Amino acid sequence: MRVRLERRAADEATVTLAARAAFPAGPLRLRYATRTGALLRVDGIVRGAFDDMHGAIDLPALPGEHEVVLEVDRRSLPVAGLPSGDGVRWRLMLARATQTPSDTMEIEARDGTRADGAAVDVPLVGHAHLDVAWLWTYDTTKRKALRTFATALREIENDASYVFAQSQPQEYAWVFGADAGLGERIRARANAQWDASVASMWVEPDLHAPSGESVLRQFAHGIAWMREHVGVEPSVAWLPDTFGFPATFPLLAAHAGVPYFMTTKVQWNETTRWPLRRFRWSADDGSSVIAAVLNSYDGNLNDRRLATARERDELLVVGYGDGGGGPADDDLARVGAGSRGWTRVDDWFRDVVARDALPDYRGELYLETHRGTYTTHHDVKTRNAELERALAHAEELAAWCVAVRAPETVRRALADDLRSAWRIALRGQFHDVITGTSITPVYADAHADYDRAFAIVARVRDAATAILPRSDLRLVPAPPVAPVRDEDGWRFDNGYVRARVRDDGTLVELRGAEGPNLVALANGLVAYADSPSKWDAWNVDASYAHKQVKVRPDGASVEDDTLQVRLTVGRASRLTMQLALREDEPWLRVEAAVDWSENHVLLRAEHRVALRAREVRFGQPHGTLVRTAYPSTDAERAKFEVPAQRWAHVSDGDDGLAVFTPDLYGWNAVGLPDGGVRLGTSLLR
Repeated sequence: MRVRLERRAADEATVTLAARAAFPAGPLRLRYATRTGALLRVDGIVRGAFDDMHGAIDLPALPGEHEVVLEVDRRSLPVAGLPSGDGVRWRLMLARATQTPSDTMEIEARDGTRADGAAVDVPLVGHAHLDVAWLWTYDTTKRKALRTFATALREIENDASYVFAQSQPQEYAWVFGADAGLGERIRARANAQWDASVASMWVEPDLHAPSGESVLRQFAHGIAWMREHVGVEPSVAWLPDTFGFPATFPLLAAHAGVPYFMTTKVQWNETTRWPLRRFRWSADDGSSVIAAVLNSYDGNLNDRRLATARERDELLVVGYGDGGGGPADDDLARVGAGSRGWTRVDDWFRDVVARDALPDYRGELYLETHRGTYTTHHDVKTRNAELERALAHAEELAAWCVAVRAPETVRRALADDLRSAWRIALRGQFHDVITGTSITPVYADAHADYDRAFAIVARVRDAATAILPRSDLRLVPAPPVAPVRDEDGWRFDNGYVRARVRDDGTLVELRGAEGPNLVALANGLVAYADSPSKWDAWNVDASYAHKQVKVRPDGASVEDDTLQVRLTVGRASRLTMQLALREDEPWLRVEAAVDWSENHVLLRAEHRVALRAREVRFGQPHGTLVRTAYPSTDAERAKFEVPAQRWAHVSDGDDGLAVFTPDLYGWNAVGLPDGGVRLGTSLLR
């Protein structure tokens, strides 16, 4: 039976189509053709979703007349075969992304039986990896999530053996907020066929730029939300697509009470092959998680993927992802009654622990690609770091309000505001947002989010400050010591630190009051041609150092006891560097303001450290990382860019030099023929 749908409403994003239809007796099959996606409601209840992988929805018997409503996206990319970025294929997809919704739906009776598929001898789980943002914005993801969850629930309700796993409490929160009834139906299945054990982190975050505290909050907010709203205790850190993992991650996961970890991403290594499939991953303090590196996190149920899962003796994740969607109808039909079966992820991990003798591994899971993500979109990384610091200060003030017994209503309001601000911060740490690999509109949303979060934090700060007792004492930063001009440039000396700086901003001397000169030449700004062979938002190739881009000094002067150094980078980018030494500080401050207009240029600060050292130590989320300055293996050489945060330290055992940064995450350390070390920091690209 063909049903004509009438347009009921429309906006820039969706078209709502509706009809009254008399359903035939017995089980039903509804068909609707759409490339962009359409959510189906029958009498106001979500019954599933259509997209280019799901052209039919099977329903139980619903005799009588019903209201059928479709919420059709005007514009959407397909759920599979997405490109990596700009190019002919991407532009063709954009051109085809908009559609005029069909105004007809087919409704037909079906016999209620399901053709039995073949026996599948590997454990399976349905999944729909859905990026919180990437080639689409948060608002688009909200609609994608609603359709993806609706499709998965419909498949669960139609097949008592099917198991579907979905991560990211942020997406649950969007779906439950949009349709409480759908949320209740998911909650009812969440300890059985709907596998929410993988929803332990608020989003699937990047793990190089967020602080250790942020990573713990990803767990804390994710687990608390799932416990309250879904009634489950997640146990798996499900991070299939995150761009590498610090050595401290097992510590953070274990302290959050999460015993299992899954990724696929290190399978993308370009130089060496990741050797371990299942292992016990330990941190330096002895904390550990059971780790699994699966072959892939999305795709259909074809013979090749089945053979790979069989050979690797691992869980096979079935379903189209990145843009959501999940398993296609054909994939579900392929799984027969005699199969090893659909399996919950937490049950599979428990089986791994019970049957496998697991090797031990200690260290980072370095991804030998996507090294540019440590630096791309520095503006977003900076705002994240600023928000992390602002939240820490606001929470300290709120804690003092508890200590002075502020009214319960005030304390509750402060806690609610802090929770809201933290969830904005956590969403912005999604692995395709903070890394700089999303489309431009995503960053307009991200900056609006940061504005809102900073306003919330300011409200907390002001409310707390109004309650807390105050004194007349104020902390005032010490003034800078004015540099003195000499024949080689400029000299700084505050009794703790002595430094000499050339007119181009490079340091030729940096020493403590009594110690040796720690640098041969430091604070040099060097620009390189940065044209990776592929994935240019993601990647920095090792060959970047072969071709420099000119950096020209434009003069130096002293203003307010601070040395101002002006430089031109490349064709037209202007940079002003400010160097200051305050009276009471044992370090030299360097800040830069940049008007950046270069394309495919990487700007770095490089320091030739005059200390003989074989290793360099870097900051990590709640820990440290030691890297050799003299790599001797392919794996060590592949780590030419170091993901690190806060600081790097070079020491010869007697003396040491540290570089501190609040918001830079890409480093390198290269041993020099004279025994010194060239320590570099990526600034902009």
